[in-house]
Amino acid sequence: MKTFITNNLLKFTLGTIILTILFRIVLSASITNKLTSGVIICSILYGILMWFNGKYFGKKEYEYLPIYDIGFRFHLFTFLAHNLISVLWFVFAFESKYENIKVIYITALIWSVILIIHLIYYLSVRKETIKN
Repeated sequence: MKTFITNNLLKFTLGTIILTILFRIVLSASITNKLTSGVIICSILYGILMWFNGKYFGKKEYEYLPIYDIGFRFHLFTFLAHNLISVLWFVFAFESKYENIKVIYITALIWSVILIIHLIYYLSVRKETIKN
């Protein structure tokens, strides 16, 4: 458990939090102003920036801690940060009047299934790696 949370993972998570807050700001503003292109562009840009965030800190993490499939920890922290910020966005009433929190719940539910599949894969690969 000592190596589950590392400095690189924490830096990645901080980057994720900042990017997610910026994403929510632009997304809500685009939805409020009914700018479909703004929603699409900010979503694509968010995805690209998150990929670079993961790629950069994932590479640094691999150099620091060469274990197989570190991606699960990054996936888990992305899931937690993104969904926590999205729910808090509604709790503090920052959302657009056209946004519905049900979308956040549905997204979290679908993402949870994918995360569980990733966890099962991670545990099976980790077990095989230990045997070899």
